[in-house]
Amino acid sequence: MKFIKTYVMTLIVCYLFVFCGGWMLFDFSNRFYTATAACAFIISVILSAFIAQDEKIEGLEKRIKELETKSLHEKEGPL
Repeated sequence: MKFIKTYVMTLIVCYLFVFCGGWMLFDFSNRFYTATAACAFIISVILSAFIAQDEKIEGLEKRIKELETKSLHEKEGPL
């Protein structure tokens, strides 16, 4: 479901880009909608990969903090 949301947002941005003059950069003369959808798909795949990496990094940071606090409490020992 996340990928579909990312794809739809990217598709909208690509259509806005093409509508505002981006069509001059690419030759979309024959298959305008298909070419824009393909570009949006490629961009959304890349964005989804970065989002997945970000979630993994955040999970690892949380895990490291938990291990550090656990280690700190073990070093302090009983008072």
